[in-house]
Amino acid sequence: MHEMSVALSLLELAEDAARGRGCSRLERVRVEYGALAGIMPEALRFCFEALTRGTAHEGARLELVCLPLRLRCPFCGTVFGGEGQEARWEPCPGCGEVAGHVVEQGKELLLRQVEAS
Repeated sequence: MHEMSVALSLLELAEDAARGRGCSRLERVRVEYGALAGIMPEALRFCFEALTRGTAHEGARLELVCLPLRLRCPFCGTVFGGEGQEARWEPCPGCGEVAGHVVEQGKELLLRQVEAS
């Protein structure tokens, strides 16, 4: 389960951001991840809670937002996508091409916002 190492990295980044602002307790951590990032949201949430249990951050909320997949057809330039990974296998709505689509969004893992006190 790679979510534990992801949760640990996110927690370290959030702690650094909080410390940089003179804060010592995380309240909310917002993470955005792409449909192709390989993240299992419930597993990541479980790991985050396990890592914060018994610390000053216990009870901090991990807010997870899945970014939809956005593809661009290299043949006609049409941008399309969907909520899950399935959009990778859909033909281009502009020209019907089924292969070679460029991923413009969907692989990200971003620490978007940290609320701390």
